[in-house]
Amino acid sequence: MNIRYFSICLVTSIWCSLATAQVCEKLVITGPPAGPPSSWLDDGKLVGASVDFVKQVALAAGVKTVETKAYDSWAKSLDATQRGEVDLIFSAAWSEERARFLNFIQPSYAGQYLLVIVRKGQGFPLRKYSDLEGRKGLAGQGETFGNSKFGLFIQNKLNLERSPTISRSFELLLDGKVEYILAYENAANSEIFTNNLGDKIDVISTYPFYAETYIAISKRSKCAGLIGPSLSKEIEVAKQKNLFYLLTNKYRNIFNESLVVLKKQ
Repeated sequence: MNIRYFSICLVTSIWCSLATAQVCEKLVITGPPAGPPSSWLDDGKLVGASVDFVKQVALAAGVKTVETKAYDSWAKSLDATQRGEVDLIFSAAWSEERARFLNFIQPSYAGQYLLVIVRKGQGFPLRKYSDLEGRKGLAGQGETFGNSKFGLFIQNKLNLERSPTISRSFELLLDGKVEYILAYENAANSEIFTNNLGDKIDVISTYPFYAETYIAISKRSKCAGLIGPSLSKEIEVAKQKNLFYLLTNKYRNIFNESLVVLKKQ
């Protein structure tokens, strides 16, 4: 046998074996800090249904260690993922802009309705998108509506203000600085129930947008090219077992119990 040919084959074989052996040893994950039961901050730690869901599917996909990292706003969580400070973000809706720095793992594992919230008694009919025109609205920094019809309508027809947190959004609404806010249901309902705002606001009955949410990996992560297909497979398995639904019920009870304790203090 030609020695040079044999050497090339041997080197190639070794390289392929090493590439196949590569695994994602550790994932650092983050997500929304104020969106129970999916995720929220509890004593500075990120907990919730999505946190557990990601940990379970990642470990099943071959990751050795999963760590969480918390930020005090969704916008900061996104920025950290874009920089590669964390490997993975969950509860992320797809958008063309985000796809520049995130690899979205198919399929989606959850979703949320977008709520239109107004001050008590100041609701308006919302039968078509154009009913929002001419009104002063606000959404959170980092929130996206993708390339949907609604997202394109916002881009072309509305001039939404942005706020850093869901709490600030409600403050501006109740102070009369804006006429309505757009907020996804988990964060909005948490703010309403935690701060007893039910008698101060109304939620318009029409949902203008539903966002499917994904696990997404930073393109700057060392695991970006290693774990995607395995995560996708494990998400499919988890969906067949209704894992996220079961975890959501569990963490909804945990969050509700924590509210009861908080209100007794």
